[in-house]
Amino acid sequence: MDRYQELIEGYKAFRHKYLQQDFDNYRSWAATTQNPKVMVIGCSDSRVNPAILTHAGLGDIFAANNVANIVPPYETGQHAHLSIGAAVQFAVTHLEVEHIIVMAHSGCGGVRALMSSGDEDENVRPKDDYIQGWVNVISEARDAVKSTMGDRDFEEQCQVCEMEGALVSLANLTGYPYVRRALEKGNLDLHAWYFHIETGELLSFNHEKGQYQRLVPPQ
Repeated sequence: MDRYQELIEGYKAFRHKYLQQDFDNYRSWAATTQNPKVMVIGCSDSRVNPAILTHAGLGDIFAANNVANIVPPYETGQHAHLSIGAAVQFAVTHLEVEHIIVMAHSGCGGVRALMSSGDEDENVRPKDDYIQGWVNVISEARDAVKSTMGDRDFEEQCQVCEMEGALVSLANLTGYPYVRRALEKGNLDLHAWYFHIETGELLSFNHEKGQYQRLVPPQ
C-alpha cells in the first residue's frame, strides 16, 4: 500500500470515530466556529507535529507552519510576507489566543540552508531560490552563532541556530502592533519551544534565566 492510500485508510478510521455519538457536541459547535486559545508557529518538517506531540484535540491549536518556523519582522505599507502576518493577526485580533508558541526543532533543513550560506547579493542568488530568500529573514541568528561559535562543529552551530532562530522570531512577533497591545494588556504570552527529535525532549526558553530548559523534568 502506498503512502497516499494509507492516508485514505487513516481517514476512514478517523471518520468512523468522528461520527460516533461522543463527537456530537463537538461537530455541532465546530461547524460554525473555532475557539483555540493557543497558536503554534511551527516548521513544515513532517517529523514535527505540535498537535501530536501535545496530544491536542481538534480545535485546540491554531497552527501556522512554514520552513524553519519563521516569523518575519512587522512591516508597514507593502507587506512582503502576507501569509504568516495574516495568521498572526487573525489569531490575536479575532481568535484572541492567549498563547503563541514558536516551535523549533533539531535537524531543521531550513536552518541548515541558512547556516551554509552567507549574505549573497540578491543579483547573484538564483531568482527561483525561494528557500534562501526566506531563511535569510532570520540571518541575524546565523550571524550571532558564527560570530560566537565559529570554531565549533557545524552540527553544533546548526542546533544553536535553530534555538536562536526561534528567539529571533519571538522578538519579531513583538513588533506586530496587535501582538504588542495584547502583551501590554496581559492577554497574551509568547513562548519559544525546541523539540529534539532523537530524544523526544521538548525544551522551553526561560526568559528569566536566559536559556532553554526541559518543559517537563525527567521522571
